[in-house]
Amino acid sequence: MAHAARPPAGPGGLRGDPPLTPPSKPPFAVDEARLYDVSPAGQAWTGEDTSARAARQRRLRWLLALGLAANALTWTGAGLAFGLGGRLWGGGFGLLALLSLPLLALPALLEAAARHRARRRHRSRPPGFG
Repeated sequence: MAHAARPPAGPGGLRGDPPLTPPSKPPFAVDEARLYDVSPAGQAWTGEDTSARAARQRRLRWLLALGLAANALTWTGAGLAFGLGGRLWGGGFGLLALLSLPLLALPALLEAAARHRARRRHRSRPPGFG
């Protein structure tokens, strides 16, 4: 018993009948400079611009430096106040120094919020998508 002969390969090395509809242009153009990401659930995400990220990083470095400077100044002031003014003045400036500690966490919180805003989820295509 002989097998039926296979049809010769068509264009592109594909076998079988030609497609029912001719190939057409895609409905939108993809910008190669922008990051498009799709989650396993099918949600579309877009990334941020690299120049905006660089500007944000510079701003965060300045905020960290200012936080470190303010913290160092308040701790130095607490030490001087304790040495020169006694326990009451030292305790007051020490409390001020402790209150300046959250300034060190501010750049990290701002970075987390900025990353969350920059990588936004789209329910539909943005107006400038294509």
